[in-house]
Amino acid sequence: MAGFIVRKAQRLKTFATMRYFGDGVAGEGIIKDLSLNGSYITGNRPVSIGMVLALHIFVPGEAELLLIDRATVKWVKRADFGVDFDTRELKLAERITQVISKLVKTQHGSSGSK
Repeated sequence: MAGFIVRKAQRLKTFATMRYFGDGVAGEGIIKDLSLNGSYITGNRPVSIGMVLALHIFVPGEAELLLIDRATVKWVKRADFGVDFDTRELKLAERITQVISKLVKTQHGSSGSK
């Protein structure tokens, strides 16, 4: 099955605004999906494979940004690119998990709870 990539974690389709910084690049974009291990982003400044970025993600409904210090660009296609997160730090992994859980609840709603 050459050419296929097996995903390590489930991805959550979401749309959150964000900023990214690294190696002379400062851009803004939209997170198209998010997982514990990475994200798919559409950005307004070009990046290249292997570039390490810092991400500041504006989580809908939260005052606190999701800050990711090390996101490595794995692929680029025009304005779209994919990054892998360095989630060896437990606090970061916990924060990403918390954000994903909140977004799942928001997206699926709680129509029967009122």
